[in-house]
Amino acid sequence: MRKLLALVMALALLLGMMLPATAETAGYKIGIMTGTTTQGEEEYRAAEKLAQDFPDIVITDTYPDNFNAEVETTIGKLLQMASDPEVKAIIMTQAVAGAVAAFTQIRETRPDILLIAGVPAEDPKDIAGAADVVMGEDSITGGFQIVETSEEWDVDVLVHYSFARHLGYETIVARLNVIKEEAENVGIQVVERDAPDPLGEGGVTNAQNFILEDVPKVMEEFAGKKVAFFVTNCGMQEALQAAVLKEVQEGKGAFYPLPCCPSPFHAFPASLGLAVEPEDYGNIDAYIQKAAQVLEKSNALGNFSTWAVPVNMSMISGGFAYAKDYIENGGERADLEKLTGALTTVAGAKATLTPFENADGEVIENYVLIYFDNIDFADYL
Repeated sequence: MRKLLALVMALALLLGMMLPATAETAGYKIGIMTGTTTQGEEEYRAAEKLAQDFPDIVITDTYPDNFNAEVETTIGKLLQMASDPEVKAIIMTQAVAGAVAAFTQIRETRPDILLIAGVPAEDPKDIAGAADVVMGEDSITGGFQIVETSEEWDVDVLVHYSFARHLGYETIVARLNVIKEEAENVGIQVVERDAPDPLGEGGVTNAQNFILEDVPKVMEEFAGKKVAFFVTNCGMQEALQAAVLKEVQEGKGAFYPLPCCPSPFHAFPASLGLAVEPEDYGNIDAYIQKAAQVLEKSNALGNFSTWAVPVNMSMISGGFAYAKDYIENGGERADLEKLTGALTTVAGAKATLTPFENADGEVIENYVLIYFDNIDFADYL
């Protein structure tokens, strides 16, 4: 099945590259804004590839690394993108602070532009009101997945690293609540650890160093027990993976059930010492196999898991396919059936989309949560 999915994805990519990609034929542009390689390399590479495949349609830009302190810069870049009359759609992943304000202003002057937001950082109702389509990782279902995977590993303790800013995000809190409730049901102890905010004093380096230093302390505190670790921030995944791997190599029961943005490319290249070649993004199964081989040599094959599909990359590529179809063929701005089809095609694996439901039980129909199954690295050997 994996080989078939890989073949389907490769064929889809090939057909995409064969499509006409000239502005003279299309008569429109699609703007894509991502983080830099520091904040979100997967999104950046996905946008980069689309710009290479469709050079006269796709225009790209990046928001600042310190986006919380430079909101006006982000807003200005989005408004500049929308000032081009040929731009008919804008995709922003991750939709960091400033997305709501920018999209609201764009809507006032350019109501024709399709606005797509991925991985939103602002209030769900606010971003859903400003954008036509909002996509997020199904972190709530991911909470169930984290506990289920930990239970399969016979984990005793599940450590949850986060910080005040992230714990202000409704979806992150909802996932944490699921983790705590489900863990209690299966007899796993949940330990919440406060970590430094990567956007605070000391930056990403300070946050990464904290993880590298704290994981051994946790393992010492719970000596003789199996301990799973999860952290809510992208920039801290490499440090956590490296710390868990080191503990495993020392014969301790450390586990890593899922990255915050599940993907085989999320921090694994750096933590496992695997370079990512351009062709790897088009043959993900082969890359997972290389990762599995490294884990096997480290006796850590059964200590790590992730999704077979890079979720944030799927938002960029799937969002582009969806926007392209909307611009060329029309239809509803928020067509979840078409969006599911676009995401499934570009990912080469079935995407499950669920409309977001907030803490008050209100369903936001144009804000969807994406879910893919996680993997056992051993299956790829």
